[in-house]
Amino acid sequence: MTRTSNLTRRGLIKGAAASGLVLPATGLFAPALAQRSTDRVILGATQEPAQFNPLLYSNGGTETIPEALMFDALWDVTEKGDFVPNLAARLPTRENGDVSPDGRVWRVHLKRDVTWSDGQPFTARDVEFTYRTIVDPAVAARMRSGFDLIESFEVIDDHTVEMRLSTNYVPFYWAWQAMHIVPRHLLEGETDINTSGFNAQPVGTGPYTLQSRMAGSHMIYAANETYHRGRPAIGQFIHAFIPDQLVAYGQARTGEIDMFTLSGVPADRWDEAKALPGRVFMETPMPWVQFIYFNCEKPQFSDPRVRKALYVALEMQKSIDDITFGTNLRTMSYLSPLHWAYNGDLPEETADPARAERMLDDAGWTRGPDGIRAKDGVQLKFTMSTTAGVPSRQATQAMFQQNWKDIGVEMEIRNMPGSVVWGDYTTKSEFDTLLVAWEPTMGMDPDYSARCHTDAIGSGANYTLYSNPEVDRLLDLGASQEDMEERRDTYGQVQAILLDEVPFAPQMALNQGGLRKEALQGIKPNQYVTDAAWNVHEWSWG
Repeated sequence: MTRTSNLTRRGLIKGAAASGLVLPATGLFAPALAQRSTDRVILGATQEPAQFNPLLYSNGGTETIPEALMFDALWDVTEKGDFVPNLAARLPTRENGDVSPDGRVWRVHLKRDVTWSDGQPFTARDVEFTYRTIVDPAVAARMRSGFDLIESFEVIDDHTVEMRLSTNYVPFYWAWQAMHIVPRHLLEGETDINTSGFNAQPVGTGPYTLQSRMAGSHMIYAANETYHRGRPAIGQFIHAFIPDQLVAYGQARTGEIDMFTLSGVPADRWDEAKALPGRVFMETPMPWVQFIYFNCEKPQFSDPRVRKALYVALEMQKSIDDITFGTNLRTMSYLSPLHWAYNGDLPEETADPARAERMLDDAGWTRGPDGIRAKDGVQLKFTMSTTAGVPSRQATQAMFQQNWKDIGVEMEIRNMPGSVVWGDYTTKSEFDTLLVAWEPTMGMDPDYSARCHTDAIGSGANYTLYSNPEVDRLLDLGASQEDMEERRDTYGQVQAILLDEVPFAPQMALNQGGLRKEALQGIKPNQYVTDAAWNVHEWSWG
């Protein structure tokens, strides 16, 4: 049976015309779109961004695409792991005198003649406003780690700021790399930045500007003609939302889209993708780890013994081998086993259903007449949610569902579109459990405060609502230590506690299998960031 082009069915061509931008006519499987345009690129992803303010919640995936297109940070991190200036005129270091010997005072010199896409000048006041917005408790900032240690923030002049920290914070480069700068002149008068219209129609300093958006279908961007690093070589960027991973891969294979990333090529199609003529398969270790997130305030999961038992029952390695064909790495931590701070002494405790049953018995959860365990009138029943339309995740859920059924636990699969499941359902901790892949919010630094420090509940990304004073103490200590071996020991202790109490059950560290047209040049897969378009200003057609 012939399948009508997904881009046609979802209104991409109509949306492009409405925006005043031009796409070629399309038919079955879009043969016209398969013909390369040197002034347009179409990037396909399975998830749709929920909002576009780079300071607010992000699922660490698809939101990073509009952020990379429309906004800039003070500095970036390259595919080699080097920090390089972006809005900053130079990288502050101890050597050039911009960072004090004790690491507590940072002076940042900003580029001159940078403008926002509405023509207004970018100044130090925008950096100050961004900082104050991040630490404002009324703002649902995605993280505050490092920013909450700034004791004073001084605007020296229009192109210089100085920050004084209460203590040395080793991941401070990562903190500013992760948070893009927003325009003071548009947002300072907003009564509630969380619900501002800016979040749907933003203005940035980045290489592209948003022209139109069709919810559930696509976003269209035009090159920023006055971009401070030079106008991008490609005039039009289309971010297409294709919720079915296999359909998205099919469109990348036939050329209907130019690049497919994030969830990427299904693991069982990697060999095929590597052999496709005119295509480049991009295998890259990524900072994401896939977990089961437990809502620790739900009565089923308030006892860490229960969470541990549920984890121990799962066939983690089998899920990697059978479902992802061994393309990903087993991890017992929020870090990849390739990370310098990974605790290699963490034990593999799965799959041990007999032990899991004993643990649940000891915790007082016993089987009822229907075979489902219960305690104090609460049954061990719950839902698990993730992005709909990703076959590997659906298969993983089905395997785990059976693992838990075998020990008297009932799990219902309840998947949703990405823009729904990663919206309030996650950020307001409305879920029971999630199957989710997230990265350390501090790039390749092992600090995980934003995801499991008590202070990050309600004001960061601690959506499991987990709290442990000893973990808090260790996280605070690790962020101030400069000696790598001392930090390795501190974060090793954090990982051991988390594996014992399991607010999130680690499954695997992800390798990404992206696919692009061979003629699309300048793509630099980067294991240090999650934004697939991090260097989009360098892309071109060869």
